[in-house]
Parts: sequence; structure tokens; C-alpha cells
Amino acid sequence: MKYLPNIALLSLFLSIAKVGYTQEIAWDNTAKSKWNPVFQEVSIPSSQDSSNQQAYFFKSTSKRPQPLIISLHTWSGDFRQADPLTKEILARNWNYIHPDFRGMNRTPKAMGSPFVISDIKDAISYAVKQGNVDTSEIHIIGVSGGGFATLCAYMQLDYPIKSFSAWAPISNIEAWYWESLGRGQKYAADIAAALGGEFNAREARKRSPLFQLYPKQRRQNSALYIYEGIHDGYTGSVPITQAINMYNRLVAEQKYQVSNSDSISAIAPSDQQLVSDREIIDLLTKRTVPTAEQGTKSLFDRKVYLEKQTDNIHLTIFEGTHEQLPQALAFIPVHQQDLSHYQILTIGDSNGEIKGGWVTQLGHYFPNANIINMSSSGRSIGFDPEGVSMANALKHIDSYLTEAKAKSLKHPFDYIIVCLGTNDTKVEFKDRQGEVPKNLAALLTKIKKHGISTKKTRLLYVSPPPIVPRNAKYVDSDNRLADLIAQLKATTSALGFQFVDAYHPLLGILDYYAADGLHMSAAGQAIVAAQIITAIEESPKHKH
Repeated sequence: MKYLPNIALLSLFLSIAKVGYTQEIAWDNTAKSKWNPVFQEVSIPSSQDSSNQQAYFFKSTSKRPQPLIISLHTWSGDFRQADPLTKEILARNWNYIHPDFRGMNRTPKAMGSPFVISDIKDAISYAVKQGNVDTSEIHIIGVSGGGFATLCAYMQLDYPIKSFSAWAPISNIEAWYWESLGRGQKYAADIAAALGGEFNAREARKRSPLFQLYPKQRRQNSALYIYEGIHDGYTGSVPITQAINMYNRLVAEQKYQVSNSDSISAIAPSDQQLVSDREIIDLLTKRTVPTAEQGTKSLFDRKVYLEKQTDNIHLTIFEGTHEQLPQALAFIPVHQQDLSHYQILTIGDSNGEIKGGWVTQLGHYFPNANIINMSSSGRSIGFDPEGVSMANALKHIDSYLTEAKAKSLKHPFDYIIVCLGTNDTKVEFKDRQGEVPKNLAALLTKIKKHGISTKKTRLLYVSPPPIVPRNAKYVDSDNRLADLIAQLKATTSALGFQFVDAYHPLLGILDYYAADGLHMSAAGQAIVAAQIITAIEESPKHKH
């Protein structure tokens, strides 16, 4: 198969990107992490050579089968390397495995070898057997060298994978050897060592996803997502052409049955789903796309400069460098539903009222449920925020419940879910925090005694998510809320409400999703909804 890099583009890139690349990048940091003890170090016998391959593994504690995330370490790391995804794995309560697959890419058995593919498959099999896995929701993700391994798995792995997410990936080892050599990076020596001690172009191409056989039939139901920061190659170690060429090759083969660069270059100007040479040159030289400056597409706070898609193959060039965004798990296409016809009443504040809020996310999971949402922005448990009496849930709970009963057409509620407390921590109430648990007890008691709550109604109280104070109204609210959580839980449990913890799972990751420190994007709200869904599905029914 012929697929050589466009010489003009390669020469252009090398001429403008030769300085500042001797430091090891953050995402390829080889420092070992002290892993949270809930992640278990396991040993997996290799089906290739019977050696023991280590991994870190987490089994979801949910009773319902959960997605499995296979997170692949970077070029110079191994299974012990710190993985920023682990906090979100725990927040979402998904299954997870972080395999070694022969460690750093400096030996012949590493760097995309058959041992690597076999080890990844062995790790998946282990996680499926030992975990609590929804086998229709298996996802592979990696960045840099992990992105390279993700592409290798996409091209070679014989296993039903729903999605592959390759961030800042290497696709062409031959090209990357020369790119790294030209910029004085250590990766050229790593490649030579992995190829047996000296550079071998033929073996380098054999190890490169760009040149490998495209398993179209096997990947008909698998999605590939390639993400690349527009400044990579300047402030990172992998030129963006590595990502673009891989995308182009797959799309061209899928649509036109061609895979060589000359044919793709000839076709691309007339096919908007391909990236043309002109677009590549513009991206390399300008490191921006002027027409995109007025656009609205973004990956959270990162502008998207180029987005291409053909069926289930995606390419996104965003404002960034050699990196994987902290919210990477939010982009993974997990889709689970429960078709039960529940009657649900929700009472919350702005996070429950806003479009895309936790109530909306609950509705996505329970599409057949009748959810009556009585949430309202600014609502508190038992105070009058800024003197607004109508925002005081305790004062007006009877009217909320009467209105909800009318909207339900007198059908009994299966669940009543309350999520309040954020606004009770405002500065204006800093000297009244002792009243909050008492107010919550009074509120929940009224709900429990109201005719809307039958013996079959299950009652849930959801703690407020963490707060990152970013305006004067919430100064020190994070500390006040931290002091309240245990009291709120005790109050809830004493009254027979099930306590749902939305606070601790979001600690340390709230910033990923809440630009203002309070109101999370839909992806963050989905984590809150997931905690509620787990509580609904796992607690004894008809508890009151």
C-alpha cells in the first residue's frame, strides 16, 4: 500500500517547527502516580507469550451493567502512569482498565507490535469477565502514544468496540521518526530502539496505523473520534498532519476505495468531507481558521477550527496543543435508557430548571417517564434569598405539591426527588447555617406528610453539587457546604429519604463543567443524574 506524506507539506512543516521541543510534554510525563486504592492492580496472563501483564482495574459498584473504558497510557509511560480520567471514572461509576501493553515504546514488543494488540484484547477480556460491564458500551481512549495505540487497536483489534477516541495521535511512525529527529526529540531514539536498535522504514510502516489494512466490515458499528489541538507540533510533539492524514486515509478508502496520498490530494478539493492540501497548509501556517472565528462550535471552552465527519469517522481540530481535554469522557458516545413509565416529581433550583440540567438528563435516561419539574432558579431550602419569599421552598412547598398533583392528573408519584441547598450557603446566610438542617427536616417532613406522597412513593434527597465561589454572593460557600454535607445526610436518613451524594463525586472535576462555579454544562449535569439513576435502580422499592 502506498501512502507517503505530501513532500511539500512535510518540508513546509519542518521548516517552521524546529524549536522548543526537547522537554517532555505533560501528557507524556513518565512520573508514576499513587493510585486511589479503589483501583486494583491486577496481573493478566498474556495470550501471546504467557507473560504477566499488569493493569489498574476498577469494577463499577452499580448493580446495573456499566460502560467499560479502556484507557491507554502515553508513549513513555506504563500502566502506573497517572491518568486524569480516573476521577471521572469514579464520578460516573464506570468500569475501567489501564493496561500496560508492554510499557513504554522503547522495546520491540512495544510500539504497536502484535504483543500490544494482544495485551489490549486480554485486558478487555479480563475487565469484561471480572467487571460489571455492559458489553454494548466498550470504549477505548488514549492521548499521544495512547492515541497511537488507540489507532492501532482500531485497525487491528478483533473485538466489538463501540468507540475509539484518539487524542493527539501518531499514525505514521516513519514520518514521526524524521519529524522527531529534525526537532531533536528523544522519540526518534525510542523508535529506533523499538525497531530493533536502528531505524527500519519497512518495519516502521508496518507498525503504523496509516499503512495498515482498514477493517471496514469489522468497524461498521464502531465510531472513531480523532481530536487534535491546532498548535500541536509547535507547542507539542506531534504534528497535526498525523491526525489529518489518518482521517483522510480512512474516509477516502471508505468512499473511493483509495488510500494513497496522491489520490487523496486529487480528490479532497471536491469533497468537503476530506481535508484538502490547502486546508492543511492554512492550519499549519495560520494556526487558526479565520472563518471559524465567527463560529459557535466548541469543545467546552475550546474553539473548534475544523470539524469533518463521514459516517462514523470524525475529526476535530480545536484550540489547543498536544493534549486530551479534561472532559474527554463526556465526548464518549455512551447511551443507556430505561423505558419504565415512572411518575417523577423533581424539586430543585437553577441546576434542575435550566435546559440540559439534571432533570433534563434524567429524562434522557427515562424517556417514557412523566417528569413534573418544579425546580426554579434561586430557590433555597428555607431562606428568602435577597428577600424573595417565593424562592423559599419551606414556605411554599404546599403550593408546589398541590400544583404538581394537578399536573400529574392525580396519578401517584413513583419518585419525589429534592435537590436544594446551594442557595442556602450564600454569604447573606453565613451566620444562619445552623438553621439549614432544621429547615431541611421541616421541608422533607411536609413532603412526606402531604397527600402527594403515598406508601409506594420513594423519596430521594440529592445533595447540592460542590461550589467554586466566583462571585460575591458565594464567597466561602464551598466551605460552608462542605461543613453541611454530613448534617444534610443525617437529616435525610432520619426522615426516611434516600440520600443521593452529588457532592463528593464532583469534587475535583466541577471546574471541567461549571464555568461560573455553579451551573454545570449538560455533561456535568449527566453525572448528577447518574447518581440519581443509580439510587433509583439499586434501592429497595416501595421504601417510605
